[in-house]
Formats: sequence, structure tokens, C-alpha cells
Amino acid sequence: MNLILASILTMGGLSVIFAVFLSIMEKKLKVEEDSRIERIVNVLPGINCGACGYGSCRALAEAIVEEKSSLNSCAAGGAEVSKEIAKILGVKFETDKNEKKIAFIKCGATSSERKKKAIYEGVKSCQAANIIAGGENICPYGCLGYGDCEKSCPFNAITLIEGLPRIDPLKCTECGKCVEACPRGLISLEYINEEVNYRVVCSSLDKGREARTACDKACIGCGLCVKICPFDACYLENNLAKIDQRNCQCCGLCAWRCPTGAIIKWNP
Repeated sequence: MNLILASILTMGGLSVIFAVFLSIMEKKLKVEEDSRIERIVNVLPGINCGACGYGSCRALAEAIVEEKSSLNSCAAGGAEVSKEIAKILGVKFETDKNEKKIAFIKCGATSSERKKKAIYEGVKSCQAANIIAGGENICPYGCLGYGDCEKSCPFNAITLIEGLPRIDPLKCTECGKCVEACPRGLISLEYINEEVNYRVVCSSLDKGREARTACDKACIGCGLCVKICPFDACYLENNLAKIDQRNCQCCGLCAWRCPTGAIIKWNP
């Protein structure tokens, strides 16, 4: 009995000694967190979307304080959050109103305008359909219409209407999640400003007859937009019309002349 009691007292004593030792070491080795981190966390949206490249808003706040990330890294928060972060850090932050980007869909065909080659019965996902014989549409370049981009958007900025994604410019934060989600690379982030833009909403590289057979809205590479443009802004590349925004004067002649409606006025 005495041996057992001695063992208990010994173990108890050692526990107390270790506890005191660990407590002292914790205080000596403790690293004080920069108070600015918590303040930045409080102004960030807190949705941990990962669009900034970090796993959480706290991780981004730490990176900003450590100068490993820029003030405007939070796409979800936008310029207002960037300004608040700048105040916390005691630095200046200026924005350019023309630096705003939103998602742009390089396909303008709705479900009814896309010609079908089969009935797809697989998983209703663009990724899956693209792997399985390219889905049900004839066109191998266009939107598959199952809304992977809509599901990926953490800000509800994308709505699928008639099988085609529609972007809400007020909700889009240029996070790029939809760009990553599209298996055909049909989404890009484009600068917007107060002026009207004209854009080609087709990505088909097929020649005219093939493209028209696959989709009512396809660019058929006819070159009429190139011929009518007085500013040399339109050109053809691999059977697809393109518009050089540096030369475009937004006259709208290309959209007016396009026989399939593959060029649209884009003014989000």
C-alpha cells in the first residue's frame, strides 16, 4: 500500500512540475500575433472562397500583413475592402474605375440554338459531359449547358437561362472560379468601362458549313465583319472572327452585318 501511495505521489509531483515547466516555456516562446491581422480579418468578407489563392480569409490577412500579398487580393471585397485594409496598414490605396473585370462567356447559343447529335443521359455536369463524347451537342467548342460555372460561383453571380450562363455584373467579383470550372475554356475575365463593347460570342474554329450545321449562332468565318469595319478592328483567325478592342470605335457595324448574330453589343 505504501509503495502504491508513493508511486501516486511521485506521478502527481512530476505532473505538477511538468505543468509548471510547460506554462513557463509557453510564456517564453509565445509569439504575439500582430493586432492588424485580426482587424483585417474583420473587414474581409469572411466567406473563405479561396479566390485570393489562400485557404481562408485569416490566411490572406496574415499574408497581407507579412507583405506576401497585395492590398487588393480580395476579389470578393473589391475596392472598398482594399481601402479599409490600407487604412489599417496606414498606407494609400488608389483605384482605377476602369480596372473592374467581370466574367464573359465566349458562346452565345442557347440550348435551342445548338444542334444535337445524341441524347446525353450521364451526370449533369459539364466536366462529365465533356469527357463522355463531348456531351450531346454537335459543336465541340461551345457551352455544354450544365452549369458547372453557376455551381462554382460563391457569389451567385451566374444564372443558367436556356442552358446559357448569364452574368450579373453587380455580383461578379472577378474571382475566377467560373473560369476554372469551364472544361472548354469559354469564360474569361474582361475589363469593363462605361462604353459599349462589341464582342464575338462564339469559339468555333470550324469552317462555315460545319459551324452552321452545328449551331445557329456560330461564327461561319464569312469575313463580312472584317470588310465592313472602317477601323480595322475586326479580323479572322482560324475561321473565327475576332475584335481588337484597341481599334474598335464601337460603331456596331460588325454586329449589324453578322449574318448569324455571333457578334453582340456587350455593355454590362
